[in-house]
Amino acid sequence: MNPVISKTFTYLMLANGFAFSGWVIRNYLINWWVLEKTNSTTIVGLVAASPTITVLLTAPLGGQLADKYSRKKLFLLVRIVSVFLFFSVDLAVHLDFYALPIIVICFFGIGIQAGIEVPAAKNLILDVATFKFLTLGNSIMEFVNQVLSTAGPPLIAIFFTSIDDTFIFFSMPGVHALSVLFAFLFFIRFKEEKNVEENESNNKKTLMDGISYSYNFINIRILLILTSTILFWGLTQPLIPRISKDILDAGSGGYAILLSTGALGAMIGSITLPLAQSFFRNSKSIVLCITCYSITLIGLALSKSIVLSGIFLGLGGFFHLIWFTVIIILLQTLPDENHRGRVIGLFFTFVQLYGLGFIIGGALGDTIGINPTIYIASSSLIAIHLICFISSSSFRSLKS
Repeated sequence: MNPVISKTFTYLMLANGFAFSGWVIRNYLINWWVLEKTNSTTIVGLVAASPTITVLLTAPLGGQLADKYSRKKLFLLVRIVSVFLFFSVDLAVHLDFYALPIIVICFFGIGIQAGIEVPAAKNLILDVATFKFLTLGNSIMEFVNQVLSTAGPPLIAIFFTSIDDTFIFFSMPGVHALSVLFAFLFFIRFKEEKNVEENESNNKKTLMDGISYSYNFINIRILLILTSTILFWGLTQPLIPRISKDILDAGSGGYAILLSTGALGAMIGSITLPLAQSFFRNSKSIVLCITCYSITLIGLALSKSIVLSGIFLGLGGFFHLIWFTVIIILLQTLPDENHRGRVIGLFFTFVQLYGLGFIIGGALGDTIGINPTIYIASSSLIAIHLICFISSSSFRSLKS
């Protein structure tokens, strides 16, 4: 039986999907709330990036824990923690009680939770789907993520007519509670093949060993370098609410539409990838997709129409989803079993550079302007990928 159509995979898929949707809703509500309160893309970027400070420290540890201990236990425990953290955020906003500092403090905690969760969650996909169905499993997972993310912001926008409508913020812990429900069902149903907690080699699974392994494996090293370019994706994200508000004059509803078109494009990308995996699962497609994504960023910068902006964000979501998923698949399949958790932990550490991009992008948006910031992001993405592709024959021939 194909494992990706089993109840076990369905529970894991929905647990991840609702968690991801909660993250998107968080971005929509909190980013717009901060922009309305401060009118500063710099502060929007700082607040949005605050979880990444702790994720950078905890993701390598999360990878080590995923190699040492039961991944399904780690996944369930940190999912439960997320509900309490998001409830604290929403309560502070609703009561207007030191809301901004409490948001930042809770986001630090959310960063710790995410740093421990993601290496376990990504490796559980491989544990359940197996190597044979890994592309299909990742693609279905991303499809569900994007379906929920496409629906989330517009549904919230119907009720979110003003930042004074604070009850809508309780949708964040509500969505994460649904994620916990499915994580619990997954925990009950999934039987791990071995008790990793009693593995005799656990004491050898150090962080430095994982770092050394990743550095010496040239294709893993290059994939992690390319992962770090998500910083330039982060540069553009604090600018989107500003584009919606000041350039397109579309308000919070327009911002929700723009977020959803990006998610819709990613959803289409998640369908396309398994249908054409022989074309996409290689280094050439990584460079091609990021180049196409960068071109859509330039189109977004030049657009004065919400329709065109939505089209460019949709195309960008399509190419960025394939870029991101192919890198994940390669990093799931290249390492051996003893190092896989730590490699994914390092991957997620590098992913958190998007938070630094939020900060830099917000500051640049307030100083040099939206368009120059987008041009910097798009040109840097293309340049770094081309340099890595040209400089390594091993990477040029990489496929899975």
